[in-house]
Amino acid sequence: MLVRLGVAAAVLAVSAVGLAVWRADSYDRRIQRLPEALPSRAAPPAAAEAGQNWLLLGSDLRGVPARDKWRPGGRARADTIMVLHLPPDERHAYVISIPRDLWTDIPGHPRAKINAAFAHGGPRLMAQTVQQLAGIRLDHVVAVDFAGFARMTDALGGVDIYLDAPIHDPSNGWSWPAGRNHLDGARALRFVRERKGLSGSDLDRVRRQHAFLRAMAAKAVDGGTLRNPVKLDAFLRAASESVAVDDRTGLGTLRSLALRLARIGPDRVTFATLPTGPSAWIGGQNVLLPDPRRGRELFAALAAGRLREHVRRNGLATEIDLSRPS
Repeated sequence: MLVRLGVAAAVLAVSAVGLAVWRADSYDRRIQRLPEALPSRAAPPAAAEAGQNWLLLGSDLRGVPARDKWRPGGRARADTIMVLHLPPDERHAYVISIPRDLWTDIPGHPRAKINAAFAHGGPRLMAQTVQQLAGIRLDHVVAVDFAGFARMTDALGGVDIYLDAPIHDPSNGWSWPAGRNHLDGARALRFVRERKGLSGSDLDRVRRQHAFLRAMAAKAVDGGTLRNPVKLDAFLRAASESVAVDDRTGLGTLRSLALRLARIGPDRVTFATLPTGPSAWIGGQNVLLPDPRRGRELFAALAAGRLREHVRRNGLATEIDLSRPS
């Protein structure tokens, strides 16, 4: 499922790019490369033992010229931060979301919300920050801008989401009724970014991003996009123009990832969120305090190949299913 999930649809973009063989070179030329996005890490664990870890980033880049999309020191911050973990057994995949408001150490900068790392130093500093936080090696970085996320949704013909309860944000008038909601690109973007109308703010938004990505993956498969050359081309054009990857990630890497995740299937992809402490006000900002012990345990389980058991035992998986039909 996950190669077709985007960061917010970043994985969705990656998977579809890898699956389209007949115009692969054309799509590959549109994908931006992120020079030196991957920081070095001393004594990394052997890939065969640890599996692969992909950092997935989604950023609001409205008003930023294309040449400056991922420039360090720009105005953009990473609104979506996920780690895609692919264990060596090739039977499961995991997506761990890191809340953007997490208060943490950023290498070379004062403590801040983790999404500030993107503004300070672009994808490379964000990768350094996540590696330091998690104590794991990152193998690849994928970034997608939210405007591209909306275009990808439209290329699929929109996505259906089912809500058990209505959501309303009085600050901007956005609302989604209970029951079935058909979301085009613009409404989908509002949905995955909405936080003011949710009781759990950033953590609720993470859960809704998980649910939307699951529904988006299902639409790509069940809606026939992957079997329809015209629809697939429209989706891949939108994806490839919106995605950036580290300069170690070639077309063969993307294709291998796509095929692997296609074999895994949606039912064996688990979404979870990094455990955090309570919210607090620091320097005029509302932040989420870390929970160092539970965070260490989660990433230790990842490194030891016990992530499935750990997530299940500690109730960390996202259980909300918003993609069922009304």
